[in-house]
Amino acid sequence: MTEVDCAADAATHVVHTACTLDCPDLCSLAVTVSDGRIVDIDAGPHNPLTDGWICSKVKRHAKRVYAPERVMTPLVRIGPKGAGEFRAASWDEAIELIATRMRSAIDDAGPDAVVAFTYNSSAAVIEGDSMTDAFFAAIGATFVERTICAHTTGQSWASVYGQMASADPAAVVDSDLVVIWGANPTVSNTHFPPLVRKAVDRGARVVVIDPRRTAMAARADLHLPVRPGTDAVLAYAIAREWVRSGHIDRDFIAQHATGADEFLGAADEWTPERAAAVTGLTAASIVELAAWWGASSAAMLRMGWGQERNANGGASCRAILSLPVVGGHFGRPGTGVVGAVLPDAVSTRARWPVDALQGPTRRVVPLHQISRWMAPGADDPCRVLFVQGANPVVMCPDETAVRRAFERDDVFTVVHEQVLTDTTRFADVVLPATTSFEVDDFAVSYGTTMLIPVVAVIDRVGESRTNDETGLALARAMGFEWSPVEPRAATDDPGPREVEVRSRQFVDTFPGDSHGDKARLVDEHAGVPRYVPVSRDESAFPLTLISPATSKTVNSMFGEFQSPEPTILLHPDDAGARGLSTGARARVTSAAGRIEVPVDVNDSVRPGVAVLSKGSWLRAYAEGLGVNALTPDTGDPTTNGACFNDTFVEVAPA
Repeated sequence: MTEVDCAADAATHVVHTACTLDCPDLCSLAVTVSDGRIVDIDAGPHNPLTDGWICSKVKRHAKRVYAPERVMTPLVRIGPKGAGEFRAASWDEAIELIATRMRSAIDDAGPDAVVAFTYNSSAAVIEGDSMTDAFFAAIGATFVERTICAHTTGQSWASVYGQMASADPAAVVDSDLVVIWGANPTVSNTHFPPLVRKAVDRGARVVVIDPRRTAMAARADLHLPVRPGTDAVLAYAIAREWVRSGHIDRDFIAQHATGADEFLGAADEWTPERAAAVTGLTAASIVELAAWWGASSAAMLRMGWGQERNANGGASCRAILSLPVVGGHFGRPGTGVVGAVLPDAVSTRARWPVDALQGPTRRVVPLHQISRWMAPGADDPCRVLFVQGANPVVMCPDETAVRRAFERDDVFTVVHEQVLTDTTRFADVVLPATTSFEVDDFAVSYGTTMLIPVVAVIDRVGESRTNDETGLALARAMGFEWSPVEPRAATDDPGPREVEVRSRQFVDTFPGDSHGDKARLVDEHAGVPRYVPVSRDESAFPLTLISPATSKTVNSMFGEFQSPEPTILLHPDDAGARGLSTGARARVTSAAGRIEVPVDVNDSVRPGVAVLSKGSWLRAYAEGLGVNALTPDTGDPTTNGACFNDTFVEVAPA
C-alpha cells in the first residue's frame, strides 16, 4: 500500500499518503522522512483538488507527532481527578484494569453502564469505525450520539431530501450564482474558494450569509450579516419574494416536491420589512438576494453548519434547504445543494465480527449533554466512560458542569488519545494512540469524491496503538475470540482514485426511502419550519456570543502547540458603549458562567454579536476556563443538536 519516492540520501525518502483531518478537502500528502522521523509535510499527487498546496495546519502536523505532550505509554492515575498525575503502566496491566471495571459495571447495572464516547472525527475510515466500535456494539454498551456538530444539519437534510446525494462541490465552477450560507470555507474548506474563483472569473456572483465579514464575505458581491438564529426568517422572506416576482418553479414542484403550498403559505407572513426587523438586515438586501437567486439559471447553495447551532437550527436548515426546491434550482450544470459527499467506497463493517453485527440494542445518550447524564448524583447508569478521538472537557458546552462530571470518582474514565489533553487530566487510564502517520488505512471525505490510501509513514511513536488494536485487546480481555482483519478487506480498490458518485440531483440521485422521488418540505413530525424567538434576558445579557472555528485548530486538535489567543471580538458600537477598546481585558458573563479575556474591536462582526473562537486549550485562558464555560447545553427542539450560538452575554471591563 505504501508508495515511496527514494531520495539521493538513502536515509531520506518521501511517502505519499492522505490527510485524515475532519475537513471536506481530503488532501493528498507528500511526507518527507529522514532517519525515521518526519521532517516535512507538503502536498502530494493523485488528487486534483489538492492542487499542489495544503493548509498550514497540516504542514505543522508533525508537531503533534513529536509533541512534548505525546502519550508514550499507558498511564494509570495516582492523584486526584483533574490533577493529571499518573504512573506508567504496561498495556497488559491497563487493558486488564479496564476489563475488570467493565465486567464489574456490567454485572452491577448491565451494559448500559459502559458508555462509548468514540467521536474520531479526524480518523481515517477504518480507524473511524474500528474494532473499538465493534467491541462496544458486541457488548451492547451505551452509544454517545454525535449531537455536537452537523447533527441538526444532517437530520434536516434527511427530512427534506431523504437519501439524495450531495451535489458535487467541484461543479461550482459552472455556477452563475454561489450562495454560501453559514460556512467559512477560507478556514474550514480551503480548496473550495479557488473553485468559486473560477466561477467568478466566468462571471458568477457570490453571496455570503454570515454574522461575520469573513474573508470570503469580504470578496463577495453581497454579504448579509444575519442575526444568529434568524436564518429561517431570511429563507422565508426570499421564498415570499419569489412568489411575488414569479420565480417559483411550479413545474419542478409538481414533479419533485410535496408540501410546497404549506411551505409557501408559512412564508407569506415574512415581508422583506418584517424579516429585516428580525434578521437585522435591510429589506433592500433581502430583495436583492431574492432577485439574484430567483433569476439565476445555475445557482449552487453551499450550506455550512453555522445556522444549526441554536434552538431554531432545525427550522433554519429545513427552510434553507427548501429554497432550491421551490425555485427549481436543479438539473443543470452548476446547480444544486452541496451537503456531505461521502463516497461509498469502503465498507468498514465488512471487517466486523458477527458478535458485533448481531449485538444487542444499545442505549443512546446525546454527546453535547454529558454535563447532564454524567452529572454528580444523576440517575444515569454510567459507571465506565471510554473516550476516543475527542476532548469533551474542552469541546462540550457548559464546561463547568462537564468538569464536575469528569471529577466523579465513581465513574471509571478511560481516554485513548495521542497527546495529553485537558480531558486526559481527568482519566483513570490513558492509552497511547497512533497518529495518521503511523497506520495503514483509507481516507474519504464529505467534500470530495476521492479515495486515497493512508499509509504508515513512520514507525509507532512510543507504545501507541490503533483504534483497531485497542478494540481487539479489549474484546479478547472480555472473552471474545477475535482476530485482526486487514484494512484491505473493506474495499475492492484502495486507490488513489476518484469514486463515481451520483451527484446530479433530481437527475440521477433522488430522495428515495419514504420520500420516493420527491423532496419533502413539510416534516412529518415537526410540520413546516417555524421560527420561535429564543427566551432571553436582554437587559442582563444583550449580546449573542458565537464560537466559530479558526485556521489554527481542528476543533481542539493542535491546541497543544497553537491554541488561538482567547480574544473576544466586538463591533465598535458595542465596545464603545461599554468603554472597551482593543487590548483591554473584559469580563464576559452568561447565565452559565464567567471568564476574562482580552478584547478585539473591529467592524467585521455585526452589532449585537460577539465572537470568541472555539478550540483553545484551557491553559490558554488566564483562569483556566474556556469559552464553553459560557455556553448552554440546550438542544434544538426537533433534533436535540447542540445550541452553542444561544449563548447570551454581557461584556464589561475586567
